Amino acid sequence: MKNKKGLSRELLIVVAAMALALITAYIPQLSIFNIMIPAIYAVIGTITDNRYSILSIIITFFVLVIFVDVSYALSICIINAAPGIIVGKATRVCIERESRNISEPIYVGIIAFVISTVLYFLITQLILKVNLLDEFMKILEGSINTQISSIKEYQPQLIEDLNSKDLLIYFNNMLPMMLFLQGAISAFITYYLSIFFLKKMKWNVESPKFTGFYLPGNAVMTSFVLYLLVLFIKFVGSKLYTDLIMMNLQLVFSLMFIIQGIAVCIYYFRRWIKEGKVTNILFSGITLGLFGVMGVSFVGMIDSIIDFRKVRSYKST
Repeated sequence: MKNKKGLSRELLIVVAAMALALITAYIPQLSIFNIMIPAIYAVIGTITDNRYSILSIIITFFVLVIFVDVSYALSICIINAAPGIIVGKATRVCIERESRNISEPIYVGIIAFVISTVLYFLITQLILKVNLLDEFMKILEGSINTQISSIKEYQPQLIEDLNSKDLLIYFNNMLPMMLFLQGAISAFITYYLSIFFLKKMKWNVESPKFTGFYLPGNAVMTSFVLYLLVLFIKFVGSKLYTDLIMMNLQLVFSLMFIIQGIAVCIYYFRRWIKEGKVTNILFSGITLGLFGVMGVSFVGMIDSIIDFRKVRSYKST
């Protein structure tokens, strides 16, 4: 009887996810609610075993193929449902270990969202014979040309040497970084929303604390090894774009350290406010104001080595 109740509840959640996907497909103005779809599947991944989780994606795919089309079904299942399920599985592991660490589901989620997006582009190109990246770049080029023409008409001195080709090359070079940023944002939103839904369902889960976020493993050593690997590839004369790889590696790790740095800053500001240490707050605020984002990134990098907050080994009690 309990299993039937659990199964019916899980089925209702799957139906809710499919309904939301259908609504946003037929009413584009509500597409902002698409951010909830991965979170719903994260809930499914948390409360069900692997068999039911995979089955929920398969059911969703066929329903969306019938009521919308194959392209939209692939988009929802690959970009939203699959990484959502993976985040849910990582969350379940943390719950079973009674861990309050939020970095593992988010870190796993970032990787899942990035890989799923790349996989979606590859599948649409192979199966549907549509190169979405090329189509997107054409739309972007048209938009850039329109903006440049508009600016030249009124203030030509501002962009005398600027052309759309240079901007497109720059944008293309930044794609890996933007893909990672999109994955990071999606992972954070998915995890926090899924925990919110789980609490509403009376699951015994603690609200995640951003101040406890840290990068798993030794991020500094990992970045250093990757830099050495890229330098080695460049040294042996490979035709890979090593400078471009190096730039994107630097941007990705800088972003990761910025996230951890923000968590550290919030942690200490809250602590100092409670303790009434106004001098510490003023001094730290002035220092961060002088160094800006670079200072926050440096704080995150140092914390990944020293662990100021002592958060790597705690367990919920």
